[in-house]
Amino acid sequence: MKVLIVLFGLLAWVSCHDESNDINEQIYEVDATWTNMLATDGCSWHFSITSKDSTVSFVPSEESRSKIEKELGKIEEYYSFTDVRLKYSLTGSKGTVPCGWGHTATYDEIKVIEIHKK
Repeated sequence: MKVLIVLFGLLAWVSCHDESNDINEQIYEVDATWTNMLATDGCSWHFSITSKDSTVSFVPSEESRSKIEKELGKIEEYYSFTDVRLKYSLTGSKGTVPCGWGHTATYDEIKVIEIHKK
């Protein structure tokens, strides 16, 4: 009988065990647009990802900028849309980008794992 109680207790403990995933473990792969609309009073360089009926924007981490420049070239334009295939993970931080009229926008920050121009 004691064995059954212990076995039941272990089974209950395992089924209730918290399996919280670290945000950095999730890797996403999507089609995105590397966008800069600062010249038209939009926001500076960020990724726009369109899904069904909404658009989500992300800002790359500082360490990701070298990968982006290596694949897409030096960032010098003030109005640009480049379609890319993006593999990324969330950093859990927020980043800001300058926008027109002296405003800033705050987006979730991502770590770019791979990026390829479409």
